[in-house]
Amino acid sequence: MSERASIFLAEDSPADVYLFREALKAHGVDTELVVFGDGEAAMSFLTTVEQAGPVPQLFVLDLNLPKIDGRAILKYLRDHQRFAQSLVMILTSSSNVADREESIRCGANCFIQKAQNINEFLDIGRRIKEMLRKA
Repeated sequence: MSERASIFLAEDSPADVYLFREALKAHGVDTELVVFGDGEAAMSFLTTVEQAGPVPQLFVLDLNLPKIDGRAILKYLRDHQRFAQSLVMILTSSSNVADREESIRCGANCFIQKAQNINEFLDIGRRIKEMLRKA
């Protein structure tokens, strides 16, 4: 990728944020990563961006966030015109088929269960690189 990607990450686990950064780095994804540790902070940012400011190219949401969950953030993104065409990836520890189906039905571009080992987690960087390339 030749240009710097802007990615919004709503994730409450510092360890997963670290692994996410490493996954991007491992696949050469140059990024401006904005991280929110809870859904309330993420929603506050979105309401500000909705009024003005650049929209991130990719939103990566954990479903199980404190205060406001990732499902509510996904619905907000898809209900507001400014974000309607944005790429959204759900990255969660949930293996629940209903969570996957609901996420896709509500407009997520992809649903990825968090990996159980470092190599699988690093592969997330490859998937993000592919998504951004197609956008």
